[in-house]
Amino acid sequence: MLRMILAGTLALALPLTALAGAVVDSLRGDVQAAGAPLAAGQKLVAPTAITTGAGAQVFLRFDDGMQIVLSENSLLRMIDYVFTPSGVTDRAVFELLRGSARVVTGKVAANNPKQFFFRTPQTQLSVERPADFTVALVNPAYITVTTGSVLSSNGSGTMPLNAGSTSAIAGNAAAPAPISPSAIPPSASSAMGNLSVAQVTPPAGGTATGATVAGTAGAVQTTTWVLIGIAVAGAAAVVATQDDDDPSPAATTSHH
Repeated sequence: MLRMILAGTLALALPLTALAGAVVDSLRGDVQAAGAPLAAGQKLVAPTAITTGAGAQVFLRFDDGMQIVLSENSLLRMIDYVFTPSGVTDRAVFELLRGSARVVTGKVAANNPKQFFFRTPQTQLSVERPADFTVALVNPAYITVTTGSVLSSNGSGTMPLNAGSTSAIAGNAAAPAPISPSAIPPSASSAMGNLSVAQVTPPAGGTATGATVAGTAGAVQTTTWVLIGIAVAGAAAVVATQDDDDPSPAATTSHH
């Protein structure tokens, strides 16, 4: 009888080890998950979709130390996220469908980079080592890598995007094209402040600076910051996604 009780208790406890997720570290404006408003301190688990309205921003801090900051008018799908003490089944799969996000990878990407995927309509991003990068969707997509090395994979193949680089990807069959930050369209560069207010901790071996995200009733304290990417105001993207368990690049439609 004791063995049966212990076995039953273990069976109930095992799924809880995989119930990893994110906490809303801070936010401002209209931020929702699965259509319901979010509040600071709220826990999120996959699968879910997070949206931000005009003028909004949300800072998500994950159980493995990963951080994602979403700027206004963004849609991020948290498809799969597992983080366990053993690390055997760890996996992180996200999909940015519109707007902009800054991503600072955590232990999942550090311990097993092949299980980290950040998809966009134009390409799928993975990492070779811990990284800090920003993605803005304006069709094309703009990607700035601050720390580490990011891999872009789509119909054109796989190409590394190194720290200090800025690239534009025109579509899901186009290779990343290196560009100067000055070549970024005004519609994107004018919204860069949406992500400049993110105070993140660096990934392993990386560095990052910024400012604290103001809460709904707080003020923003500005500090010195490094150019981290491009935020997008009102940019929309529609994507025909693949099966969520398939880590290969998603097939997408063109956007104008």
